[in-house]
Amino acid sequence: MCDTIIVKQPGTNSWLFAKNSDRDPGEVQIIQYCTATEGLEQSTHPEHRKYYETLQYPQLLQAAESMDFHYKALISRPAWMWGAEMGINEKGVVIGNEAVFAKRPPPSQGLLGMDILRLTLHTASSAEEAVHNIANLLKTFGQGGNGSYSGTLRYHNSFLIADPTTAFVMETAATRWVARKVEQHASISNAYTIEDDYSLGDSLTISSQTNFSKTYASKIHPWFTKGHQRQKLTHTLSSDSFMDWEAMAAILRYNEGSVESLDHSMRSICMDAKGLVMSRTTASMIAEYHEGVPLVYFTGSPIPIFNPFIPFALSPEAFTTSPFAELSFGYPFALQRTKNLEAVLSTSGLARKHIADAARVTEEHMRAMVEPLWRAKDHAALAQACVACLAEEEAFRTTVHAIIDEF
Repeated sequence: MCDTIIVKQPGTNSWLFAKNSDRDPGEVQIIQYCTATEGLEQSTHPEHRKYYETLQYPQLLQAAESMDFHYKALISRPAWMWGAEMGINEKGVVIGNEAVFAKRPPPSQGLLGMDILRLTLHTASSAEEAVHNIANLLKTFGQGGNGSYSGTLRYHNSFLIADPTTAFVMETAATRWVARKVEQHASISNAYTIEDDYSLGDSLTISSQTNFSKTYASKIHPWFTKGHQRQKLTHTLSSDSFMDWEAMAAILRYNEGSVESLDHSMRSICMDAKGLVMSRTTASMIAEYHEGVPLVYFTGSPIPIFNPFIPFALSPEAFTTSPFAELSFGYPFALQRTKNLEAVLSTSGLARKHIADAARVTEEHMRAMVEPLWRAKDHAALAQACVACLAEEEAFRTTVHAIIDEF
């Protein structure tokens, strides 16, 4: 289960976009700078699931053949698929998606929401174009399939989509869809939110003035997913008139327990799997815009409470100089940090408190390294500084091991 948030910063027309990707705790999520055709001539996802290879991936290839690709993207993707949980393209179009549950489940065949998301990043130059591209994919290929790393989970999708000036919430059910323009802030979770307050939609929905949520939403699933509760919480927390980067990061780290003793329910924005709850925050993202130029942050590790956000530039230099342009770097990076988390969760509460504090210090240091260059629009120097921040993140890993050994 996941949460995605967008806020217009006070006194500016600049967005703050943020997303937690909550998925199976064993699933590895890779940060990657990628071209539009990467992984289409031959699969490049380092892990494999038979159902994806035999059903979803062939349909993805068919959809890709019908589209005109233009843009590179920076994405965070599960290691067993082509698509992405969240990402941003070189035009500054950013998208996050959520599982939503309708009265009728989607079919076993169809495009996964994550494949739809990445296809759209490579083809859309604006948020509104992204909405229409997603709609065309739904109409032509449908949505469906198994989106779970282990077991079976079929769902419809909602999307939060933005470019430097415009943002939309888009909710779908099979081939039906609606979209609402965001004015100041919005959040989505694992529940439908749009009733009749939409400005765009498929022709049947528009002509009939359908109450979208009332017509399609399952009444049972939100009780299990706690999607309405989390959406109301993120909406309330992000309505603060002084929202900034640190406040957005704090929302993504929100847990109803404490650093020393995490809550393990699906009510928390930052989740950790335990017992019947099989979702963990496996990756987190923040995109911040300044005068149309985005600066992106990913945790690169599960549970942002215990890990710093790492900066990523979005420029031609970044796409060629970052080691995350190569899966041979990105996959082992993610795999190791996913394994390291277990040591963090197994240590004492006091040690976890020290690790969380160290993560915030490292985060602040990295932001100080990159933010002035970003605001000055020194793209080449910013790309170099983002690469240099990886040494800071590695030093944090050394600190974590020392804290665990001490306690």
